[in-house]
Amino acid sequence: MKRTLTGNGNLIGIAGGLLLSTDSLFIRMMGIDNSWAIVLLRGAFMWAVCLLVWLMWRPSRSTLGAPWATRDNLLSVLFFCLASAGFVNALNRGNVATVLVIISATPFVSALISRVLFGARLDRGLLTAALVGMVGVAIVMSGRGGHENGLANLFALGTAVSMALAFIYSSRVEGGTLALPSVGGLLAALLVGVFAGGPVQQTLMQMNSAQWGWALAEGALVMPLAMGLITLSTRYVSPANAGLFLLLETALAPLWIWLVLGQAPTGHALIGGVVIVGAVLVNSLRSRRAELYGEPQS
Repeated sequence: MKRTLTGNGNLIGIAGGLLLSTDSLFIRMMGIDNSWAIVLLRGAFMWAVCLLVWLMWRPSRSTLGAPWATRDNLLSVLFFCLASAGFVNALNRGNVATVLVIISATPFVSALISRVLFGARLDRGLLTAALVGMVGVAIVMSGRGGHENGLANLFALGTAVSMALAFIYSSRVEGGTLALPSVGGLLAALLVGVFAGGPVQQTLMQMNSAQWGWALAEGALVMPLAMGLITLSTRYVSPANAGLFLLLETALAPLWIWLVLGQAPTGHALIGGVVIVGAVLVNSLRSRRAELYGEPQS
């Protein structure tokens, strides 16, 4: 990994995390109860806009990569597919507090898998930032109530593992990687269409124009850009570092919901959000300092 590009990788990942933090707001605005319908819509819209850009803007192809599954990107696409389905189902089925705390383990999972499978060195500074971020998530969620749902927790755990593996294998893909989450989303949409077509079709037929508008904005704009940027950051930073950017959603989602829907965040959300954002920024500044002065990151 080129040290001189680490700073750019962090900036790219933070931009993706900021965009991703609006995802919960868009899902709330959709008002769609059927989780699988959301998976199908976002996957189809993500891939459609990705393919359109690939076809109409030739210079983008080196960054996007192939907007279809290939032998080189197949594992990454598969794990993005699983993560897409798992994330939506976890949020729609269970306690948001527990779900996001479980998913916040993605940086740790990524670091451990990288170590076990590929012998990657564990960056102590990054692991510390991930731990601080998880503490922040716990603070954010400690003020929320809700029932526990074992199936939702399994979806959340599956999302964390799938996202970690998706980032790991994306970092090993030759060429562009921005399109990989969209291709994974398409695969998820196709599988939903095959195995849950009836109920999903009924949900789609009952949607109003506003719901279609929010679904289009989330699937065609927010998700391909957010996940694409975070995935692109794995070209310059470790997959575990990329997983750290996912924590920004937990920190900032309450802020967007407050600004748009008027639902004020709790004190726990404000304190935890500061902790999470601080952990991400400190880790990015640490990487930047190492880049400028040639210091080892340990």
